Amino acid sequence: MVKWEYKVLPLTTRVHVDRLTAERKPVIDGVQNELNVLGKDGWELVGIQNIRLEDGRLFTVAYLKRQKP
Repeated sequence: MVKWEYKVLPLTTRVHVDRLTAERKPVIDGVQNELNVLGKDGWELVGIQNIRLEDGRLFTVAYLKRQKP
C-alpha cells in the first residue's frame, strides 16, 4: 500500500501589475521557482487556497504530497 506525507506551506507571492508578460498576464515572482525546488525534492502540488486574514491581508497556501520511502 502506498503511503504519503504532506506539506502545507504559505507561498511568497509578489504580483507586479505594472509589469506584464507578452500575454498581458501579471508577473508573479518567486512562486514558480519555489514550486520547482519542491518538485525536485519529490513534492507534488495537489491544491492551493487563497486565505484572507481578518485584517484584509491575502496570502496563498500550497498543499503538497510525496510518497514516503
